[in-house]
Amino acid sequence: MPRKKIKLITLDLDDTVWPNKKVILSAEKSMWSFIFGKFPQIKEKVSDDGIEKIKLKLVEEKPELKFNLTQFRKEVLKEILLKIDLDESSSTYYSNEGFNEFFKTRNKVQLYKDAKVILGRLSRKTNFISLSNGNADLSLVGIKQFFLAAVSSKDVGSNKPSPGHFLRAIEIAKCKPEEALHIGDCPINDIGGARNCNFSTIWFNCDKRKWDDIVPCDLQARSWKEVYELINKNFILEKENV
Repeated sequence: MPRKKIKLITLDLDDTVWPNKKVILSAEKSMWSFIFGKFPQIKEKVSDDGIEKIKLKLVEEKPELKFNLTQFRKEVLKEILLKIDLDESSSTYYSNEGFNEFFKTRNKVQLYKDAKVILGRLSRKTNFISLSNGNADLSLVGIKQFFLAAVSSKDVGSNKPSPGHFLRAIEIAKCKPEEALHIGDCPINDIGGARNCNFSTIWFNCDKRKWDDIVPCDLQARSWKEVYELINKNFILEKENV
C-alpha cells in the first residue's frame, strides 16, 4: 500500500506526550495544601460531599464550565471560600492563588521517553497542533516550539470526541481531513473522534490495553519510538506555510 501524504499531525497531550494521572494528583495536593493552609476551617465547615454539590451546582448553572477546566477549578474554590464567609474580593483572590499552585505543579510533567526528540524531528517535516480536553500549557511544559497551534476545549466549546477540536485544527492548518493524522491515547475521545472527521489515526497505547471497539485500530504504538517508525512507514510528511 502506498504511503499517504500528511500535511498535519494533531496530538493529544495528557497520557500521550506524558503520563498524567500522578501529575494531576500532585497538582490537586498542591492546591489543597495552599487553601487549607490559609483557611483550615474549611475542613470543618465544608465536607467532601459539600464540595461535590458545589461542582454539580456550578455545572448546572454554567454548562460552559465543562469546557473550561481552569475557570471551573477557580469557581469551585471561590464558592468554597464564600461558604466560610470570606468576602467576594478575597474569595476571588485566594481562588486564583490556589489555582496558581495547582497549575504550577500540573505543568511539571515528565515526557515519555524519546517524545521530545521525536517531536523535534517530525515538526521539521510537518505541522503539529495539540488537541486537548485539559489545560496544560505547552510553554510551561517546554515543547511549544514544536507546535503551530494549541486547541483546547475552551477554544471550541466542546470536548473530544466532538468534532470541534479536529475541525479547528484543519482550519488553522488549511488542509483537508484526509491530509491529517491524529495521535492519542483514548480510543473514544482521540481515535473515535478523529476517525469520525476522516483523520488517519495512531493509537498511543503504552499501557498495552486491549482494543474494545467494534472497528479495530489499524495503527498502534506502545512508545514514541514506535510512533516514529509507524509514521515513517505509513506516511509521507509535507510541511506548508500557513
